[in-house]
Amino acid sequence: CSYTSNLISCGLRETLAYLARHRLVDAFVATAGGVEEDVIKCLGKTLVGDFTLVGKELRAKGLNRIGNLLVPNDNYCAFEDFFVPVIRTLHAKQQACKWSAFTGPSEIIHATGEAMESLANREESVVYWCYKNAIPMFCPALTDGSMGDMIYFYNFSKKGFMVDPVPDSRKLAELCRVSSSSVALIFGGGLPKNHVLRAMRAVPLGAQRQFLEVTTGSPVDGCASSCNADDDLVEGLLRSDDEVIRLHGDAALFVPLLL
Repeated sequence: CSYTSNLISCGLRETLAYLARHRLVDAFVATAGGVEEDVIKCLGKTLVGDFTLVGKELRAKGLNRIGNLLVPNDNYCAFEDFFVPVIRTLHAKQQACKWSAFTGPSEIIHATGEAMESLANREESVVYWCYKNAIPMFCPALTDGSMGDMIYFYNFSKKGFMVDPVPDSRKLAELCRVSSSSVALIFGGGLPKNHVLRAMRAVPLGAQRQFLEVTTGSPVDGCASSCNADDDLVEGLLRSDDEVIRLHGDAALFVPLLL
């Protein structure tokens, strides 16, 4: 199951948490925002605002706008206080093994979920239930967000914390390779969609592959992450015998109805 960060911020968080809580998926692929915004919602309140609020005025008041939702700066400060100890613990493990192995994004996310055991509202979280049920959450662009900023600045004072996404690519491909039939739930486009389609090329020839895509992406974007099923077929990401349902519409509206 892949999803974009906006679906966590103001769309499908409860639905995705339900899938993880009840072990209805084998893995998630998300953006950095799809991980950190999930955790941040457990650390502070998100306020309802308006799509038309002026960004400059909000910034002066210490507010960030995501769609029509407002996130106070204090929430991101709380996330830094929460996440840096996770980095510190993982860094200590790297030091203990003398960097014979680096840390993958899925390991960072798993450790983040484990750290959420101390939060009262942890059961609202997708990340927490992935940790609890040992569901891998892959995030090939983990550094493209607040977590990346913290890893960057952490390495100024504590040199040598290394993040390696390559083993995660192998793990996801291996999940696909050993499957006799695979179903991909793809909510939104972007990197998560493309990453899943590329990984599913490892599904053995002749095995059943099914895809449910819900997106507002348009072929005129000219990118693989937003193209239609015919374009994915031309690119070799889909096979001629795949079963594909592509629903063009708002995932926050349609996915709860589908599931």
